[in-house]
Amino acid sequence: MPTESVSVQMGKILDQYSEKVQQVTNNAIDSVSKESANKIRNNSPVKTGSYAKGWAVKKSTKGKIRGAIVHNKTDYQLTHLLENGHVIRNGVGTYGRAPAIKHIAPVEAWAVDELPEEIERNLRK
Repeated sequence: MPTESVSVQMGKILDQYSEKVQQVTNNAIDSVSKESANKIRNNSPVKTGSYAKGWAVKKSTKGKIRGAIVHNKTDYQLTHLLENGHVIRNGVGTYGRAPAIKHIAPVEAWAVDELPEEIERNLRK
């Protein structure tokens, strides 16, 4: 019986590695997105009602690789206002600005750095 050619064997090895990379990437996306939602939840302003409790992860799938969106499902309208500050108005006009409370940008920067590191750590195992 003829043995498999080198190209067939290499194809099988690459297919197995590709599946491992997809699985590790999906797991890393899940863990980093969940931790990001928790970090934003913990750093969110507390005097905004249910805003801090509203952070959640929405998963999406495109092909075999998953994606995740960390969003505020209850008070999404406040995210831009709180993160960037806003003008304070009354019935007559404006009387100042509310200061920005940066609670999303630091976690986003962390997640951008953490995701590739998490993938690399898990691929080495």
